[in-house]
Amino acid sequence: MIHLGFVTQALLFLPGLGLVLSLLITGTRLVRTYRQGRRRRLAAPVRAVLLELLCAPEDEQSELLDRIAPADKRTWKALEPTVAAMLGKVSGRARTALVLLYERRGSPADAVARLRSRSAARRGRAAQVLGRLRHRPATESLCRLLDDRDREVRLTAARALGHIGDPVAVPHLLESLHGKRTVPPAVVTAALTSLGPDAVPRVAAGLGDPAPLVRAVAIEVLGVTGAITRTPDIVRALWEGPETEVRIRAARALGRLGMPDGLEPLLAVLRPGQPVTLRTVAAGALGNLGAVAATGPLKEVLGDADPHVAGAAARALLRLGPAGEAALREAAVGRSDPRAAAQARAALAEAAVGSTRRVPVEVVL
Repeated sequence: MIHLGFVTQALLFLPGLGLVLSLLITGTRLVRTYRQGRRRRLAAPVRAVLLELLCAPEDEQSELLDRIAPADKRTWKALEPTVAAMLGKVSGRARTALVLLYERRGSPADAVARLRSRSAARRGRAAQVLGRLRHRPATESLCRLLDDRDREVRLTAARALGHIGDPVAVPHLLESLHGKRTVPPAVVTAALTSLGPDAVPRVAAGLGDPAPLVRAVAIEVLGVTGAITRTPDIVRALWEGPETEVRIRAARALGRLGMPDGLEPLLAVLRPGQPVTLRTVAAGALGNLGAVAATGPLKEVLGDADPHVAGAAARALLRLGPAGEAALREAAVGRSDPRAAAQARAALAEAAVGSTRRVPVEVVL
């Protein structure tokens, strides 16, 4: 009987609870709408001047900056999200004007201070602003955020370091690839690639790191940035690297660098007995290398038992120009190897119907 009464009371209580929750949600939305409207009203007069600043010639910017920079804290708080968004979209004279506006407000120093905030959202926004400002003095503080307890803050800090472009960040970015608090390899690779040629020596130092993922990312970055002076190091990684992932990145990098030193190592790993993924990437890299000497070896694997290797070889032959196309035509009419003939005909048909839409075979790790 007591149990039945409890259930009855609970059922009577549910409609009231639903009403309270509905009122809370409605109230939260109303407060948010009110705050957004108030911010728009506060920022409206200054926003017009801001738009004028973006279009003004250099000799008129100082006067417009004098009108915006003294805005009170509430007005700047309402306007700053718009300024931050524009900073990521404009370039040239307009971007310089926005950076000067931030500097007059003392915002870079404030943003560096907010990197130590207890709020993850505040730390992340501060890192984003500093990255967009390319504020080099913040590099050391942003490097510390690569070990932040919040994943999104770590990602934002890595991207900000990429925008800033200070080579000092390289070892910290590579270190963030392993440990308890990591940054995804794709984010680290993008950040390192953005640092420019001055970072190449520090990136190359990662080739000696004991962690395979660090070596793999370092090789990837060296290939993407065209660090041709590091070709011997990458060849060594392809020959001696025990980890397949590292060797795959090395093969891909050699194709991108396009140096003759990469030919023999790539031909060696194209042969049967090597991991299928590595052979596939090596075939694509040989096509990117553009060496006519690879024509024969690529033609030999057109009939490979693995269709990925054979398909990569066929597409690579297409990229070798007339010599490669001649090899494909010869294989297409051959009767001794039906699989090779089928791959050759498929590649030639692809070239005939859409050569501009070919996609090089690359394995994304």
